[in-house]
Amino acid sequence: MNKKNVSPNKAKEHLKKRSKEEMLAIRQLAAKKAQKWRRIIGLQHMLIGAVSFALITGILSYSGVLAGADRLLSDTLYQAIAHKNGNSHIRIISVDEKTTRKYGEFSDWSREITAEFLNQLNQRESKSPSVIGLNLDYSECRDREGDAALIDACSSYKNVCFGVYAVMEDPPETPFTDSHSSSSGIYVNSGLNMMGEHHVTDVKVPFKGLLEQVTIGIVNNTIDSDDGIVRNAFSHVRLNSVDVDSFSTAVYKMYMDDRGMEYVLPKLDEDQSFHFTFSKKSHEYAVYSFSDVLEGKIPSGAFQDCIVLVGNLDDDTTFYTPNQRNVQMQELELQANILEAMLEQRTGQEASRGFTAVFFAMFAAIFFIATAYSTLTFTPIIAALVITVQLLACWLVNLSGYYVNILVPLIMIVLISIYNLILRYVIALQKQYAIEDTFKKYVDESVVSELEKDGLMKAQIGVISKDIAVLFVDIRGFTSLSESLPPEQIVKILNAYLALVAQAVAKYQGTLDKFIGDAAMAVFNSPTDLEDYEFKAVCAALDLRANASDLNEMCEREYGKQVTFGIGIQCGEAVIGNIGCEKRMDYTAIGDTVNTASRLEGAAAPGQILISAEMMRRLRGRIKTHFAGEYTLKGKKNAVPTYALEGITSTE
Repeated sequence: MNKKNVSPNKAKEHLKKRSKEEMLAIRQLAAKKAQKWRRIIGLQHMLIGAVSFALITGILSYSGVLAGADRLLSDTLYQAIAHKNGNSHIRIISVDEKTTRKYGEFSDWSREITAEFLNQLNQRESKSPSVIGLNLDYSECRDREGDAALIDACSSYKNVCFGVYAVMEDPPETPFTDSHSSSSGIYVNSGLNMMGEHHVTDVKVPFKGLLEQVTIGIVNNTIDSDDGIVRNAFSHVRLNSVDVDSFSTAVYKMYMDDRGMEYVLPKLDEDQSFHFTFSKKSHEYAVYSFSDVLEGKIPSGAFQDCIVLVGNLDDDTTFYTPNQRNVQMQELELQANILEAMLEQRTGQEASRGFTAVFFAMFAAIFFIATAYSTLTFTPIIAALVITVQLLACWLVNLSGYYVNILVPLIMIVLISIYNLILRYVIALQKQYAIEDTFKKYVDESVVSELEKDGLMKAQIGVISKDIAVLFVDIRGFTSLSESLPPEQIVKILNAYLALVAQAVAKYQGTLDKFIGDAAMAVFNSPTDLEDYEFKAVCAALDLRANASDLNEMCEREYGKQVTFGIGIQCGEAVIGNIGCEKRMDYTAIGDTVNTASRLEGAAAPGQILISAEMMRRLRGRIKTHFAGEYTLKGKKNAVPTYALEGITSTE
């Protein structure tokens, strides 16, 4: 019986609701399947992830395992910011080759040369330097007249500071307390006066008579880091219960006093050292020849109110510095950088490992929580903003007097961002798979595969013309069956019946187009090409009829009812594709071929498979049929000859 002539009943209405709520059901089932993936970023995951990344960050920061790379990056940032190419208040006067050619080696000079040099710089008080720092050895007496001339010059000008050298050795196992002084001006320390890992035993001060007229400062006051690069210096050393300033500290104090300004000493670490940032690289300070200055070739105003550092830029005392790792810096230029850092208040303390570990761990935990729910698009944006803020914050902390390494937090920002992006991607894939898996319960899998070509679930309106085979199947006597059984039992029977249809169609690579109440429509050779599709369509019909006996036995046993099918098959041209509107569409086939198959199914008797003459022609010699008569089908002007399919005679 044609299904369109059946009166509506409760079972039909029950089934119609399923069609109307199809998309809602898809979403609900997909959401249920994806629920476990949404739980991944729930509160438990947030806490575990935050704690885990905090621990990783804290361990990396405290252990110093990345110290080398961290120093390199941190130095690059801080030194780049501090680097200045403009003029400063520091000038360097070098005992260069030009000077030694004219006056000989410094070790052979009469001290009268230095006295004349000081007189030349200070000849006009209004244009004299604020401080003159001499980084040369004046620990031994020379000729009496020259020494007296130097003492006299230094007593006249109170702007001279002499650099001195501390003699250091590894600390003794047991402290000792003897002390003495010698005529050579060497003071011996009484007690453990530490400079880094070394014990200061002696300081080579200027010769007797000169020492009382000048200020002194220890020149060798720097510390090499583990990587051999100078980043820290000592402010002073305690000798015989007296604090002896470093050369840079002594010059700094003198300069600030001369300017009438209050000086601020650096904050010191536990070992009494301070960290400083370099301003200039080698050869970036203004350098003048000692001989040119002595001979008055340099205008006196060139050093007005400046700090003048005097020494030998060609000696063998050099250092590796963070702002020029491949080139060593001369000691006088190193002292100039320390002094400039003190003048510009770019000194400070190394942030302790414990503090940085806790601070960065908290930062990583907060960043993880902040980005856990961000989208794939916004996570990189947030990461870029946070990195910028992090670099700015570290720079500001550095300006406030603390050296903070920056690599570990940057690495953790990147790692957390990558983790969250991967997690989001996995969750998105799982949701997509859940939707596809659920969608396949409503739409044939081959249609879903066609829609998700290129890796995307796309559905756009569009059709093509293609030769296909169409199969319709319908339950006979469904009206009386539905009237005698409750809707729940009818649905159970329908589900068993439709499962048989789906299995038979899938077995022969057909596409289950749709369920229409108690009827089903399947197509062969759509959407994907299928060889011998006409033959596979009749095979699916025969398989379905053969398996119907199991369903009939179940219905007879449980409900006392029999269930039989009517099947119709036609082949020919049809229009296939997405048909509908943007908000709702079906992937289906339409046309005369589809209508004829539907009419043949409606005309089929219970248990009968009707095919068209075209199907008979195409499969002649391979199937067994008998003429079933001519039927006047709805929509057809002329009667249509039909054939009842009995079986298969040949698979070839």
